[in-house]
Amino acid sequence: MTVAAPAGTVEWVRHVLATHWGDAWGAAGLSPLTVGGAAPLTHTAGLWRVAGPGGDHVLKVQLNTEAARPGNFPALKARILAHCSRRGVPVLPVVPAADGRPAVRHDGILVEVSPHCPGARASGGREQADAIVSAGLALRAALDTLPAEVTGKLATVHLPLMVEEERWPAALQDAERRLLPRAERGADGWHRAAARVLRELAASAPLLRSLSRPPSAAAGRPSVVHGDLHVHHFLLSGRGAARVLAVLDFDNLHVADRLLDLAWTADTAVLACGADTAAARDVLARFLRTGRSRGLLKPGDEVLLMPLLMAHSLPVIVDIAKDILDRGVLTPQWLAYFELLSPARRLCVHRLLSAAAAG
Repeated sequence: MTVAAPAGTVEWVRHVLATHWGDAWGAAGLSPLTVGGAAPLTHTAGLWRVAGPGGDHVLKVQLNTEAARPGNFPALKARILAHCSRRGVPVLPVVPAADGRPAVRHDGILVEVSPHCPGARASGGREQADAIVSAGLALRAALDTLPAEVTGKLATVHLPLMVEEERWPAALQDAERRLLPRAERGADGWHRAAARVLRELAASAPLLRSLSRPPSAAAGRPSVVHGDLHVHHFLLSGRGAARVLAVLDFDNLHVADRLLDLAWTADTAVLACGADTAAARDVLARFLRTGRSRGLLKPGDEVLLMPLLMAHSLPVIVDIAKDILDRGVLTPQWLAYFELLSPARRLCVHRLLSAAAAG
């Protein structure tokens, strides 16, 4: 009797490659993917580097089936990637399986292959931040020119529910009234980490609540958005002039306010500047100047960006705090997510954008 290998193991991955991409792929060299020697930031997928035919590739296994997108999403994603590539955006196309499908389901688990890009994560600096701004604006310009038919189809493929409470006002209320006091009563590192980010959320609450129209990624200027343009999804050149070699992970493509991607771009550029506030100020001024000249930003949009992004990320931050405080799920990646989604940094970015617009 043949016993199937558990999903995500080396044996299982080899079987999937051989079955759907061919024997040569199944026999290829295989190792866990790293970026600059570190594991990629993901808690839903397994990533493998495959020395496949024609060069190195990345195989992605959506191990968390709740995060997998349904129906025709892989085909829509492949179409959007091709559209962006034609417009000069550095994206990595999917490598179709032997039967032409952009992704396959094996044992009910979604699997896809794409070329491997030997880039590096942003390590800090004005040049890298400028490169992120250029790539983020180019991506937004490309997505703005997608056919309405694609937008309509994607609008029917909703994002999976990955948090307990999606509404940011309710999540914020729980954070302020229950989670923050509970975190502050704890003495260990996890409680301190949760308390720190929850205090940042509380400090951001006046901005969110003061707006005449509460921020919502589901309203405003609906368009196809990448939706997750954090610093780990920009691969940069390791030598020579800083440039983005690839924008990664289009699995969160959905229809929402188009300003969401622009907000991510501004925040990620500031994060790439590190502690250099002068560089962050200059990079954001260029972001606004270039965005306006290309018709991607209108006067007044700058004050909407960070509130929109903060409202978008707030339910995620609160759900991670619940994992720590309520569910006892202590995953080291949570600390990295707290840094990526920092409300304190985004308040700073909001002030810098407002000052740049006024100047």
